[in-house]
Amino acid sequence: MNTYLPFRMPALLIALSMLVPAQARVKSTPDSLTVVKQLSEITVSGILNSKLNLPVEMVTTRDIETKGMASPAELLHQVPGLTMTRDGAWATSVNLRGFSEAKLLFLSDGDRIQTATDIAGALSVFDLSSTERIEIVKGAGSVLFGTGALGGVVNFVSKRPAYAESRRVAGNAGVGFQTVNSLMHGNAAVSVAEDNWYLQLDGALRKAQNYATPQGPMANSQFNDANFALRGAMRYDDDQELLVSYQHYEARNAGLPGGAAFPPAATARYLGFVRNQLSGEYVFTDLSDLISELRFKAYTQNLTREVENVVNPTTAIFPGSVNRTSGGRATADLYFNDYHTLTVGTEGWVRDQATTRIRITTAGDTIFTAEQPTPRASMANAGVFGQYRWVVDPNRWNINSGVRIDYIRTENDTAFKEVYKYKLSKGERTTLPHNKTILFADRTTRELAYAAHVDVEFIPTRAHRFVWSMANAYRAASMEERFKYIDQQGILRVGNPDLRPEKGLFANLGYSFSMPRFYLKTDVFTNYLFDMIAETMGSYTLTGGQVVPAWVNTNVDKAMYYGAELELKWLFATGFDVETSLAYVYAEDRSTGLLMPWLPPLNGIVKLNYHLARKLNSSLMVEWEYQTAEPAPGVDRHRYAVVNWLFDTAPRSLGSVDIRFTGGVRNLLNTEYKAWFSTLRGVNRLEPGRNIYLQALLSF
Repeated sequence: MNTYLPFRMPALLIALSMLVPAQARVKSTPDSLTVVKQLSEITVSGILNSKLNLPVEMVTTRDIETKGMASPAELLHQVPGLTMTRDGAWATSVNLRGFSEAKLLFLSDGDRIQTATDIAGALSVFDLSSTERIEIVKGAGSVLFGTGALGGVVNFVSKRPAYAESRRVAGNAGVGFQTVNSLMHGNAAVSVAEDNWYLQLDGALRKAQNYATPQGPMANSQFNDANFALRGAMRYDDDQELLVSYQHYEARNAGLPGGAAFPPAATARYLGFVRNQLSGEYVFTDLSDLISELRFKAYTQNLTREVENVVNPTTAIFPGSVNRTSGGRATADLYFNDYHTLTVGTEGWVRDQATTRIRITTAGDTIFTAEQPTPRASMANAGVFGQYRWVVDPNRWNINSGVRIDYIRTENDTAFKEVYKYKLSKGERTTLPHNKTILFADRTTRELAYAAHVDVEFIPTRAHRFVWSMANAYRAASMEERFKYIDQQGILRVGNPDLRPEKGLFANLGYSFSMPRFYLKTDVFTNYLFDMIAETMGSYTLTGGQVVPAWVNTNVDKAMYYGAELELKWLFATGFDVETSLAYVYAEDRSTGLLMPWLPPLNGIVKLNYHLARKLNSSLMVEWEYQTAEPAPGVDRHRYAVVNWLFDTAPRSLGSVDIRFTGGVRNLLNTEYKAWFSTLRGVNRLEPGRNIYLQALLSF
């Protein structure tokens, strides 16, 4: 059955997008590449503050508002080098230059959140409507960010109001819908600001049904989520500032149509996924002639997950986990002169993890079995770092270099296969013998790790810029990788407490060419990894000596990654510009010469933009992927091209309120295609079909 609106609806939306005001208060995109060039060269002040010249990208507020994406990973998918991984409409993550989520570090306003989860989901617990921008650092960022930042960093920066000369009350709201999954969403924010303080409260709600594909609905892809946040600040004179923030996010009934942890016939969903974050930061500026800035920050953040996995009509499994990360950071920017500056800092954090799993079988008596898939464990990290910047020639040469050393301690208690077991028969509870097999014995592991980085920036002329970056980096194995034991009726997946840290050498050559109406940027990179952590097919000995096949976390030998990315933006006529980008990565196991598994295909976008003098922006975009080699014998190459159309209008004044519209059609041609990094199961593995979306944004 065709669940889509008639195709004439896009034409009506196009007509609606033309109904824009003759006058607008806020300027839209100007008729030049000035803004595009600034965005492409912007320094990510939220996490780097001009300390490194690594490749940097940024997803802006306009990207968030206009592209009709349901999850952060869908937005990041359009950044060269980033590819979305999907486990349903809600639970998504990213792959960066061939590195999976486990090798990336995710931050929320600079605060570390958990990584290396076995079910993609941690990246989805961010409210896009309250996000000002998403910052992406490509490459080894271990010097500034420590373990986890082996392959790159993704930082979500929240919206904050500005100080005001006199008391100012402001607010905004948004409502919208998407047809592909009947998604309805609404958000609102209100703020009060004066000269030396501000306070902001915001929140959002979303509800979505199963999304439609060209072959029918994708079962169990529904989700509901809600969030609110309170942010405030106070400043003293012009040299001291206190920043505080609290964020709460929760998702309910979020379907997981697939996943390697579940058998093909299972139905799995998040009963609940909750994130809480509390942080405070105190900033001194111009403290002395030597100390230009001094920052102290403390935070705590926890993620709670409850999963329901209905394996078959007589078996259901209920995994759950609580992950808490608390940390602090102190940094000082030292100014010697215009040519020599130094940033020094210290950072420490502790992450605690506890998991539970209840297995219920009803074939006969109802039997409850409490299991312990991973032991109670904690990981503590303490590190110091320094980053030096030398301006050799203000117009030609800059050199950044840095070092870091970290002490990491991981400890766990004893984990048993089963904790208790009982049955219910005619309302009576009877305790049963349970399997006391020890999965992981208690132990403590201590590691010392270091990282170093240097980059050289050369600007031969105003139009040309070269940056050569070199780094070594590390990543300590996460607690999930060390201790997991997943046997939810699929292939057994087990951790390895003896995993060594991943280490690597990284190099990136970046070049950009900039003219008033033309911009070109390209990066070529090489990454050489030692002791890479990966799941390899092996065996595991069960109680009684039975040996079964299992995916086991193992340090593989060495792997070499090569790749390149390109971005081009050209203003070829008044009101028209074109953007294109592409990314490619190739990797092989150096010990066997075989291609590394699960590499993103060659991919990119081509986008034609039209700007109607401060009234309307409209874009026609093609997203494409093409796999250049057969991934495995008998497996077809992955390839697709999807056409999207999107628009946004300038604000229109309705008394004291401004209103504007964003919308468009994703997958305009209703193309059937599959995401390469999708774990969706069943016969219908297709991505969403034609999706018409519209959003009204109000501000006062």
